[in-house]
Amino acid sequence: MLNDIKVGLLGAKSSIKRGNKKTLTFIVFVLALIFINLVFLPSMIGGFSVMFTGFMQYPYGDIVIEPSMDNSYINNADNVLQKVRAVPGVTFVTKRLDAGASIQYKQKVVGSSIIGMLPSEEYGTSNYPYIISDGEFLGDLSRDEIIIGAMLVEGYFGSEIYDNLGAVRVGSFVNVTYSNGVTRIYKVKGIMEGTFELVDLNALMHYKEIEDVFDIGGSKATSVIVRVKNTDDAVKIKEKIISAGVKEQVFTRDEKSDAILRQAMQSIDMINVVSKFVSLIVGAALILIIIYINVLNRKKEIGILKAVGISPRSIVFSYAFISMFYVSMGIMAGLILYFFVMFYFTVNPVTFYETMTIIPEIQAGLIIQSIFTMLIMSVIAGILPAWRVSKESILKAIWGR
Repeated sequence: MLNDIKVGLLGAKSSIKRGNKKTLTFIVFVLALIFINLVFLPSMIGGFSVMFTGFMQYPYGDIVIEPSMDNSYINNADNVLQKVRAVPGVTFVTKRLDAGASIQYKQKVVGSSIIGMLPSEEYGTSNYPYIISDGEFLGDLSRDEIIIGAMLVEGYFGSEIYDNLGAVRVGSFVNVTYSNGVTRIYKVKGIMEGTFELVDLNALMHYKEIEDVFDIGGSKATSVIVRVKNTDDAVKIKEKIISAGVKEQVFTRDEKSDAILRQAMQSIDMINVVSKFVSLIVGAALILIIIYINVLNRKKEIGILKAVGISPRSIVFSYAFISMFYVSMGIMAGLILYFFVMFYFTVNPVTFYETMTIIPEIQAGLIIQSIFTMLIMSVIAGILPAWRVSKESILKAIWGR
């Protein structure tokens, strides 16, 4: 076996040296494009996933605690806050009260979710205070004021897609009718623009206002939002929170985003799978055709080699090495091109609506998987035609029949 490999390697080296350099360059270029196709689209999908997960920080922080299945509220939320703040790695914690409501400005009415929050605690917990595009964020005394999401305001990003309140602006007064029938008037203090539906279709208000409207006592909340020092430790900190005695449901941001993203990504993942499959088929076909033509052109030579004592196994090894060489060169060229493309899109990310940017994510595991897949494909595609010819009789191979 070892001698067969050595002879096959020597034969492959000789064949490559005698080969046409222009043809080799073309083959390597095509294989490089095939490799790029295997890794680039998943990198873009990964970048989209990172962007989406970043948006999920608004409603869920790094970790979110929600009521147990049989409760509408987290009872004694202040006790939960106290337990969570004692967990190592937790930096900020706050509670929120969400409520359904309709908002009216002049003759226009839209439905929205009102998020009741403690304004001063949001500066460390969420990005809400930093996405106010007009006006100001809520203060601790803002009991009669409201922040409106940009998609509910005419002229802002996304407002043409959804029902909006028209030309409501900072300083305007709106009527808010809650799900329990209570109606109150609020002054618009600001307009927030996060360019994402989970943010810009909502409105923000003081926690105490929601508590008062629904006559909720006993420190209740619909969610507790947690920020951690290192987001990579979110799963471990979640387990520590549960161990600290928190009985409610605890989720990491990734867990919440995965549930939503999984549905949105199903079609894209299908396209990705089909794209990979087609790329591998094209690559395998390319190698198969190249080796097959090479074998046909050298059929007489193969017969002579067999006649002088070269084993069929050595011949098969020779073409396996040739195909591996082609693919290895294609992978190297593809890696160079891939990292160049990644650098370009990192410096110049894909931008939507001026604020949403996608930076492709370099996935080492995906790159390694693609390299091994192409190498295995090259061995199989290179062996098949060589194995077929090596099994022919010496006279048949020499006469080319």
